[in-house]
Amino acid sequence: MSTESSSKRSTLSNYRGPLILIAFCIAGAIIGLTMGDKASFLKPVGQIFLNLLFCLIVPLIFFSIAGSIANTKDTGKVGKMLGYTLIIFILTAIISGVLILIVTQFTGVPSSFAAPETAQAAKPVPIGQQIVDTLTVGDMPLLISRFHVLPLIILSIFFGLCVTLVGEPAKPVVEWMNAMTLVCYKMVAVLMKAAPIGLGAYFADLTGTYGVDLLKTYGSAMLVFYGVVIVYFFVFLGFYAYLAAGTWGIRNYFKVILAPALTALGTRSSAATIPLQMEACDKLGIPRDISSVVVSMGATCHMDGACIAMVYAQVLATTIFGRPLMGFDYLLVIFIGVASSVATSSVPGGGAAGETMILSVFHLPESAFPILLMVIELFDPGCTLLNSCGDTVVSMLITRIFHGKDWYKKNLSGKGELYNDT
Repeated sequence: MSTESSSKRSTLSNYRGPLILIAFCIAGAIIGLTMGDKASFLKPVGQIFLNLLFCLIVPLIFFSIAGSIANTKDTGKVGKMLGYTLIIFILTAIISGVLILIVTQFTGVPSSFAAPETAQAAKPVPIGQQIVDTLTVGDMPLLISRFHVLPLIILSIFFGLCVTLVGEPAKPVVEWMNAMTLVCYKMVAVLMKAAPIGLGAYFADLTGTYGVDLLKTYGSAMLVFYGVVIVYFFVFLGFYAYLAAGTWGIRNYFKVILAPALTALGTRSSAATIPLQMEACDKLGIPRDISSVVVSMGATCHMDGACIAMVYAQVLATTIFGRPLMGFDYLLVIFIGVASSVATSSVPGGGAAGETMILSVFHLPESAFPILLMVIELFDPGCTLLNSCGDTVVSMLITRIFHGKDWYKKNLSGKGELYNDT
């Protein structure tokens, strides 16, 4: 009984922060609906919070990504395994992003209002120039800006790789980046304690300006998103299991994934599901030298659910703020979704980095930021479900690559309970 009570308290504790944030946003919405335009006096409170958060985005991205890469020293088989794993992570993220993009093209974007800050008519920009402007800047000061997040990520990766290549002489740089990463994490953690007040105030202004249509948009968005989450969980993860081990893979994957899935929904943390994912892999006969690498790596950079959420958020925001997607924009949407789910997902507050990237690339006004932040918060349980449960199925795929198509008959983990279920 005490264990059950402790589990319930733990689940409530994990949802405490988001529930408080949502409660303050709802309170702000009620104030906005009641006061109308008069609620604008609260906007400066929200703007202060956003400005502080924006200032932390650049160092947070640089130190976390560059430091993470600089700490990687895997070689040989482990390095090869990491390479295959990363390729699969990226491919599945692309598939998930394309899926939600297709869905939005057929269902439309459930936006019940249009923001007045719409796009100005502009001369068409050649695709080549769009690529140059999106991925690079011409001067270092321009790089140290939240308005150029993609070039910043590229520099962070390049810097981290070069630190690794230098080796032992660069060890002080690695230690410095590790320390700075911890400091940035702590700054974000402290600042996010003020998020309910800051976002609640901003939402009072937003709903005072846009009215009840903003709330209708959130409800419609959740219906579309969670519908796609259910389809991806059963159809696409099931298909990956089939590629790994045929019909045996489908049948037994869904036998072992229930506990990790419920834990993901209850904790909203991919890291919290790692022990259960490892146990599921053991039952499937996956060797620990594969599952320990793939599941641990996947907890920080395999985020199909996050990719679905980020792509949907981009389509929603560009529609609301009058920046309709066309041509090259669709490739950008997928790229940003994959980058957000693979590159910045390991960053605490990484969602904020992804949302800043959206504002930067599509030149959206700052008022789009709290709208996007709330959307991602509402999507988070579904994101965690797909993010974590995908790690087990990728472990199955990696095992097939290294041990052949009949791997599941060999009980490679020595703990397999299902390998003879043919």
